[in-house]
Amino acid sequence: MDGKANLLPELEKLVEDSNLPLYLQLKNIIKAQIISGAIQPGDKIPSESELCERYGVSRITVRQAINSLVQEGYLYRKQGVGTFVTSPKLRRRLPRLYSFSEDMRELGLEPSSQVLEQRVIEADEEMAEILKLPDGSRKINKLVRVRLANGEPILLEKTFIPYYLCPDLVKENLEEGSLYSTLREKYNLLLDHAYETYEVGKIRKEEAKILRCQVSLPAFVIERLTYLKTEVPVEWTKSIARGDRLRFTVRLVADQAQIRREIEF
Repeated sequence: MDGKANLLPELEKLVEDSNLPLYLQLKNIIKAQIISGAIQPGDKIPSESELCERYGVSRITVRQAINSLVQEGYLYRKQGVGTFVTSPKLRRRLPRLYSFSEDMRELGLEPSSQVLEQRVIEADEEMAEILKLPDGSRKINKLVRVRLANGEPILLEKTFIPYYLCPDLVKENLEEGSLYSTLREKYNLLLDHAYETYEVGKIRKEEAKILRCQVSLPAFVIERLTYLKTEVPVEWTKSIARGDRLRFTVRLVADQAQIRREIEF
């Protein structure tokens, strides 16, 4: 393919007297081609004038359709170059307590991890307080992993778990297995709820090398503190997530909010 989307259906015409506005009809045609894979990520779509001629509509109609698809994340513009198909987004809901590995599989992606560090350390005062370690118990499991989806690095995780809750965790193969599944199945630790905070940051030099991205790339800094039903802290994790691969949206409805995390490739 020459990189330009010439696959928009030539014979599909817009219906003037339809209840659906012309710009929505055009939008739906383009959107259907993107979703079906007929137009690939990175393809350049025809220009506004070409679309006007092809579908017999005004430039305003074309612009409305394109703007709507840009707003929804299906297209993006390069000034002076044209409009292109974005990479597909993989959405997931955040209100439930999620495992990266389990969620990636639900999304049809192949999760994997690279363990950079897995050892037992002594907790400092701050970490001992966060994890509410018992008196005289300062040992914690430290786990540093790169989390990948289909081989693409998404985030860098540093996780700390009380040693007294799972003393043999350091022996587990956490490159192939899920940490949450291990805690549940081997140690009978039933995770109940967690609190997460999100901040905007930038990828530092050492993180950029690990995540295979540019230095100073915008990033999400995510901190999670997970509890058992008894309110015992079981995990504190700090993640650095690539801003070009992750996006959060919130859907607000009466008396509740639905939060989604989107992963872009």
